[in-house]
Amino acid sequence: MKLIVHYNRQNFLILTLLFILSGISSYLLTKQVLLYELDESLESSMDRAKAYVRVSQNLPSSTAYDNLRIATTKTDKAVDSPYIIYSGEYYPENGHWHLGRTLEFTVSLHQQLYNIKISKPLEGIRHITYAVMAITMAMILLLVVILAVINRFFISRLWKPFYDTLYILKNFRLSNLGAIEFKKSKIDEFRIMNEHLTMVTSNASKEYRLLKEFTENASHEFQTPLTIIRSKLDVLIQQENFTEDQVELLTDAYGAVTKLSALSHSLLLLTKIENNQFSQRQEIQLEEVIQRKVSQFEEIWEDCQLCYQLQAHPVTMQVNPDLLEILLNNLFSNATRHNHPEGHIHIQLEDKLLKVSNTGINIPLDAEKVFSRFYKSTVNNNNNGLGLSIVRQICISSQITPYYEYGEGRHHFIFRWH
Repeated sequence: MKLIVHYNRQNFLILTLLFILSGISSYLLTKQVLLYELDESLESSMDRAKAYVRVSQNLPSSTAYDNLRIATTKTDKAVDSPYIIYSGEYYPENGHWHLGRTLEFTVSLHQQLYNIKISKPLEGIRHITYAVMAITMAMILLLVVILAVINRFFISRLWKPFYDTLYILKNFRLSNLGAIEFKKSKIDEFRIMNEHLTMVTSNASKEYRLLKEFTENASHEFQTPLTIIRSKLDVLIQQENFTEDQVELLTDAYGAVTKLSALSHSLLLLTKIENNQFSQRQEIQLEEVIQRKVSQFEEIWEDCQLCYQLQAHPVTMQVNPDLLEILLNNLFSNATRHNHPEGHIHIQLEDKLLKVSNTGINIPLDAEKVFSRFYKSTVNNNNNGLGLSIVRQICISSQITPYYEYGEGRHHFIFRWH
C-alpha cells in the first residue's frame, strides 16, 4: 500500500470521526443555547407579569397567544422561589400535545396568593436546532470533501520528488560510471535524503568498481602461476621413477590446480560479463545454434550413456553470440555432469522459451539458490558452483528470465524473454 493511500485512509477515518463528533456537539450546544434563551425569555415574561400586578393591581389574564400560555390559580402556600420545569401542554388549536418549558412563581394581590405559570413550547427550539445542525453538518461535510480533494492533489504533488528519487534508484546500476543525479527539491527532508543517497550510491559504485578490478586482476594474475604449476606437474607425472603413492599425490595436486584454473577462468568471465564487455548484440537464429551445440555434445552424451531429445522450432532473438555460446555450454555441461548413466536430456525451444531438462538426483534443488554463486547440491559438490551463476549473469545481461522447476523426476531449467 502506498503511503499516500494509507495517509488518505487514516485521514478519512479521522475526518469522519470529527464529522460525527462535530454534528453531535453542534446539536447539543445549539439546543443548550436555545434553551438558555427560552429560559431567559420566560424570566423576562415573569418580570413583566410581576410589574403588571404591582402597577395595575390586577392579575394578568390567562392567554395562549403567540405560543405563550399564562395560567393563574389561587394558592395558600407561596412558591419558595421561581423554578422552570419541562411540561407537556395541549394546544387545542392544532389538537396536539407539545413538550414545553414552564416557569412557576407566586404573587400576592389583595392579601391573596396566586400561582402564575408561564409556558412556552419547545417546538420552535427543536426546529431551529435541527436547522442549525443540518446547516453546520452540511458546511462541515463540504469542508471535508474540499479538504480531501485538496489533500489528494496536494499530497500527490508534495510526494512527487520522493517518487522521482525512487524511479532514479530503480534504474541505478553499480556498473554505471557516471554519478547518480537526483532532482533538486525545496523540501529540506527530500533534499537531505537525496544528498545522503548521492553519497551512498557514489561510495557503493566506487567500492564495486574496486572489487571488480581486484577480481579481474586477481584472476589474470592467477593464470600465469597456475599455468607454470600445471606444466611442471605435467613434466613430473611423465617421469617413471615414482611410487604409486607419489603418482596419486601428483594426480591430486594436478586435479586441484586444474580446478583452481577453471575457477579463476569462471571468475574472470563473470567479471567481464558484469563489466558489459559483451554488450554487442545481433539477431541470431537460435534453433541453428542449439542444433550445432547438440552435435558437439552428441559424442560426450554417447560416452556417458545419455539419451537426448531435441524439439526446436525456428526462433530468433537479439543476443550476444559469445554469451549465447557460453550459456548453452554451461547448460548442456550442467545437464551432463549432474546426470546418471542411461539418463535423459530433453531440450525444448519454442517462441520466447528455452527449456533444458535432465534426470539426476531424485530430490529438488533449492529454487531460490540454484543460480547463486558457489551454490552446490548436497549430493554432488565436485563442481566449483559458478556454472549456473554465469548463466544467471548472462540472463541479466541479455534480459532473459531464468527459472528452475522439479517434476516427474527431472530438473527443468526454463528461460523466457520478450
